[in-house]
Amino acid sequence: AYVIPVQDQIAKPTLYIIRRGLKEAIEQKADIVVLDMKTPGGALDATFEIMEALGKFPGKTVTFVDDQAISAGAFIAATTEEIWFAPRGKIGAAAPVSSTGQDIDKTMRQKVVSFLRAEVRSISEGKGYRGQVVSAMIDEDFELKIGDTVLKPKGELLTLTASEAMKTYGEPAQPLLGAGIAADIPALLATKFGAGNFEVRE
Repeated sequence: AYVIPVQDQIAKPTLYIIRRGLKEAIEQKADIVVLDMKTPGGALDATFEIMEALGKFPGKTVTFVDDQAISAGAFIAATTEEIWFAPRGKIGAAAPVSSTGQDIDKTMRQKVVSFLRAEVRSISEGKGYRGQVVSAMIDEDFELKIGDTVLKPKGELLTLTASEAMKTYGEPAQPLLGAGIAADIPALLATKFGAGNFEVRE
């Protein structure tokens, strides 16, 4: 298992770290890459390049939300096969803003949101509610409703705690977004592979 940190603001240095980690993981024939994530978000251009790089990794990809995956962090997490949470993990609030953090004008925002939602749908196919959930994080005009339950009304952005992400809905019941809650990455890997059955490289 290769653990790659995704910490602080997402920008070009984050992209270089992830690319280098993925390259090493491929060379070492790693079975799984775990993103150790604690980010308030960041630049969309770097985010898209990170999403593209993750899509090319031949093994399994997992995000461990150790505290927060906000905004761009939520997009990157959505690209990975599984999203795990630390007990205090939070994910969401992914509306696009300008590079200075200001709101962008309405027309531009609609274009960006439309593109992002299409991007998220394409990477979320076959992954339960993920496409709808991430759409509710991006687009305040999107109502998230499963069955008769409205999880997010129009007019606000969705942010989930670890326990909310693990809540199950539908028939057959499946978690809203999370694959599991673990104290840390070794605990996550022990749950997946059994204690002592994995080697970690950072």
